[in-house]
Amino acid sequence: MQLVIDQSDFQRLSPDLQAALIEALAGDSSLAQRQRSFPGLRWRQPIDLNPEQAARFVHGLPEGHRQRLALFARKDGRVRMKEMQSVFGDPDLRAASDFQKAMTRRLRRLVEDPEKKAQLIGWDFDATKWDAKRTTIVDGVYFVTEPTAKALKGCLKAEARR
Repeated sequence: MQLVIDQSDFQRLSPDLQAALIEALAGDSSLAQRQRSFPGLRWRQPIDLNPEQAARFVHGLPEGHRQRLALFARKDGRVRMKEMQSVFGDPDLRAASDFQKAMTRRLRRLVEDPEKKAQLIGWDFDATKWDAKRTTIVDGVYFVTEPTAKALKGCLKAEARR
């Protein structure tokens, strides 16, 4: 017997049914459990990390990345672009963008995100400030969710005590 479900049809199924199919067909309940741990991933919406997930995420990161994540933890998840630039020591937006991309790649490996929806850091489009000609962004706000900020604060504080 052969069963074929293309990706677009599979995506229309409920998350519970998707997980049940994966578990039944793959015989791998751990895969289904990992996928259930981050239900409802949405485009451009940062996900919530719990303390255990944040600890796994932060483990092994270079010090510079930890400092940048600590800024989100200290600021309750919302960091102005200029604050990020001061941490990077680089006024170029590409430094922050490269950091955001690196964190997204790391997160997607953690959550096993085949659709590439998961992201840790978002951009608050409503808080964007432009120059007079509206050609260059002069400031704005990067953000993580409040639960993620709290989880990062806890795991970074715990690591600092060690």
